[in-house]
Amino acid sequence: MDSCKVILGATGSVGSSLVRRLSTANQHVLAAGRDESKLARLKDETGCPTFPVDAHNPETIEAAVQHAAEQFGSVDGIANCMGTILLKPAHLTSFEEWQETVQVNLTSAFATVRAGANVMKRDGGSIVLVSSAAARIGLANHEAIAAAKAGIIGLTLSAAATYAKRNLRVNAVAPGLVKSEMTRSLWESEATAKQSRAMHALGRLGEPDEVASMIAWLLNPETQWVTGQVIGVDGGLASVVSRGKG
Repeated sequence: MDSCKVILGATGSVGSSLVRRLSTANQHVLAAGRDESKLARLKDETGCPTFPVDAHNPETIEAAVQHAAEQFGSVDGIANCMGTILLKPAHLTSFEEWQETVQVNLTSAFATVRAGANVMKRDGGSIVLVSSAAARIGLANHEAIAAAKAGIIGLTLSAAATYAKRNLRVNAVAPGLVKSEMTRSLWESEATAKQSRAMHALGRLGEPDEVASMIAWLLNPETQWVTGQVIGVDGGLASVVSRGKG
């Protein structure tokens, strides 16, 4: 019986990199995302089947995971690469922006765990969520996104404890600033990029494939003794004092 990995947020920079990496390794992948034109291009490039999902509708996440199980016989891995970024202080953040941030980041992560626990309850597998270095270190103007991403850490730890008896592993990665489409406005500005590089001990911003590489590792059955971990892929941002290089 074949098995499949479901990548949610597959049309984003990290998600698409992950789909390419897994498909190149001859693994069955269902690429799920919101932008159907980007999904079509990804399918043409990799040959992976696709499925439309919307982080605002958690039922579509469950539908994607169930579809993968029906099409491939089973699901042994799910990664949720959906996310947003909001850099505003609390007093300038509207409740609509707050709710959007929580919905796309934290609620979609919960829906992923819920769907994975239902589909992988017999044979186990791996669920990987995406938190942020901002959930582990105080960064100005990150209140909403830091709170949502910190919730993902709590979700990861609790779910790892709950489902360990099913051999279902739950881990998270916590990136620093990655040069993705979502963060383009930050790193395209040289002044902002220089300031951001100086905050990372390694003196540079991350690349999408560096995050995808860690997610792929956590999805691999060879890491079946790894669960309940939040792994920083952040150039040292959350744990190492930078020397201030620009």
